[in-house]
Amino acid sequence: MINVHQSFGVPSEPRTVWEVISDPEAVVGCVPGASLGEQQEDGSLDATVAVRFGPVKVTFHGRVTLDLDEASMVGHVTARGRDNQGGTRVTSTMTFAVKDQAESGSTVAIDGEVEISGKLAGLIESGASIVVNRMSDEFADNLARRCAAATAATPREPGETEGRE
Repeated sequence: MINVHQSFGVPSEPRTVWEVISDPEAVVGCVPGASLGEQQEDGSLDATVAVRFGPVKVTFHGRVTLDLDEASMVGHVTARGRDNQGGTRVTSTMTFAVKDQAESGSTVAIDGEVEISGKLAGLIESGASIVVNRMSDEFADNLARRCAAATAATPREPGETEGRE
């Protein structure tokens, strides 16, 4: 079992961060090696993510479900999948939350668990903390860029300033 507890700042308003992080297409654009496929009748999405664990690159294909609480800016993600090489299976549950950070923008907190079984489980679990930290850093940087672009693209009313209310 791999536990994930990450928190990072994003220098954008919480509502802007929420609009990006609650959009599966935008989030996939923030995760290197990830892509979305078709949406299923139950609302779940087909997804693929390629992750490098040292010299081994593993591509997982699976199904992702997303449950969003707009009012509290909290989301829950469940993913199940497997790789096509060694039959390694992965099950992941994550909760993410966007919170206001007074004058510095927003904080995104991600907590979850990843369970891996099968042929590559030992290799993946041994390098998991390094991979999780690297992917989290890349995701945070990409999310901050997308939020900044979303803020820049939002037209302002004449006389409106970019401050907090």
